[in-house]
Amino acid sequence: MQSRTLGSTFIIAGTSIGAGMIAMPLVTAMVGFRAAVILMVVNWLLAAGSGLLVAQVCCARTNVTTLFGAASEQLGRPGRVAATLATICLPYALCAAYIAGAAGYLAGSLEHWFGLVLPFGGEAIAVTLVFAAVIQAGTRYVDWVNRSLFLLQLAMLAVLLVALLPSVDWARLDSPMTSPHYLVAALPLFFTSFGFQATVPSIVRYLDGDPKRFRPAILWGASLPMLVYLLWTAASNGVVSHDALVQMSHDQEPVSALVISLSEASHSAGVTTAISLFTALALTTSFLGVALGLFDYMAEAMGHADSVRGRCRTAAITFLPPLVAVLMVPGAFIAALGFAAVALVVLALLLPGLMVRKLYGDCLEGWQQALLWLVMGVGGVIILAQVLVGVGVMPRLG
Repeated sequence: MQSRTLGSTFIIAGTSIGAGMIAMPLVTAMVGFRAAVILMVVNWLLAAGSGLLVAQVCCARTNVTTLFGAASEQLGRPGRVAATLATICLPYALCAAYIAGAAGYLAGSLEHWFGLVLPFGGEAIAVTLVFAAVIQAGTRYVDWVNRSLFLLQLAMLAVLLVALLPSVDWARLDSPMTSPHYLVAALPLFFTSFGFQATVPSIVRYLDGDPKRFRPAILWGASLPMLVYLLWTAASNGVVSHDALVQMSHDQEPVSALVISLSEASHSAGVTTAISLFTALALTTSFLGVALGLFDYMAEAMGHADSVRGRCRTAAITFLPPLVAVLMVPGAFIAALGFAAVALVVLALLLPGLMVRKLYGDCLEGWQQALLWLVMGVGGVIILAQVLVGVGVMPRLG
């Protein structure tokens, strides 16, 4: 696999493996491990398929660099409006979740291990400034930083699995579902945990639009999170008690709560270090991938020049809104991930599906047409599930 293809695979996988690493163990405790595995497989297939759909649209419209541009050109004003709303809401919601998660992890860890309490908002501002500096440097630098961090993340995961799996109480994985309603409520969050599609236009451009390079990157990039989520969820839910995980999901700082619980269950300083480092890396790689896609979109939409001044202006527009949201609504980690699912469905399933049908409608066979409608139909179910959570018909997960 060529260097850029490998780097792109890591960007895609790293974008997915982020907040979901913290949210999935918590949500799995409520839906049950077996049901969670089914949700993982379904959303993995959706993620891989939607990633290829997005790439197909990007290849057909080589003069545009984002889904916003493609939808505007292909679907007219309705597509432009839908793409604008989804493209803005999705990465902003995800960035808010990552800032909240990273800031909560930093604040909780500093207080638990060192007794240090930072001023309100200080940890969120610090986290945002660091990520803004990396993203502003450009895709090539994000590639190299992300590649190194992702490899280190996988190494830490291997250490954790070796340390935790022998201590797993497999009977805990048979814990019953708290309520069948949680299965519906969990669907949007699981889909968001495989959300890398906003980075695909940047990846396709980075790989010169070569299908032999971007298709393996998308497929492998979508498959790695599936494997990681499966192993990590089994390890964490088999070590920490079911009741403790359910309680953590309602904690204001669920990230640090989970890390501390796993650290205390390990009874090893080395494992504690690995857990802390792994959590930080998971949030970092995911944040980098999502912020990169948002940064490129904002640069194109606002017409900012690729200069130091232009990139600084783009960075401000990219990072200030989610930072303000986190400062105004603390503790909205899981809720932000669920909200992001609605925009992700529009951006990754509905719009690409409609554009592919319009581009290749006469050339698509019957089964291909049916598959497209099935994908878009599942997307509608995910949106409905999140709406039901939002209006209180279904239970909130955090």
